[in-house]
Amino acid sequence: MDTPVRIALMTTIGVTERLSSWNQRTEVHDWKRRSERLVRASGHIYTIVRPGWFDYNNDDEHRIVMLQGDRRHAGTPEDGVISREQIAQVLVTALSNDAAKNKTFELVAERGEAQQDLTPLFAELRNDNPQKNDGVFDIDNMPLTEEPECVINDLNLYSKNSKI
Repeated sequence: MDTPVRIALMTTIGVTERLSSWNQRTEVHDWKRRSERLVRASGHIYTIVRPGWFDYNNDDEHRIVMLQGDRRHAGTPEDGVISREQIAQVLVTALSNDAAKNKTFELVAERGEAQQDLTPLFAELRNDNPQKNDGVFDIDNMPLTEEPECVINDLNLYSKNSKI
């Protein structure tokens, strides 16, 4: 029996912020968000993780926090911080944890002890709506009608659902 495809994708906290000078120059957030949309459209089981700033943690910031809606847009470590080790832990755990199935979230660490079991954190999150292109609670500021033709073509090509 074939093992079903399961995807753990890492993008970035603040990915829905389109008006920052950084995104205006590079479109990096737009392209990361498009990659999220392709994963969601694929029909495969997925977890999309949007980590905060890598390795800016204070010595007492070990408690993993998962957020949804991507509302932290400072473009600095004020958005949240997380260690690379914790990012890896979450991504690897998500690949075999049913509570992480089809969810998109921001990942930061705050003051407190590290959790050994991530299942309760995953379980508290809302699943993405399979009829939508973006994560649950995301800002609706990147309409498909304004996307480049190549993006729409890719969404249609790789979508397990009907035409986008």
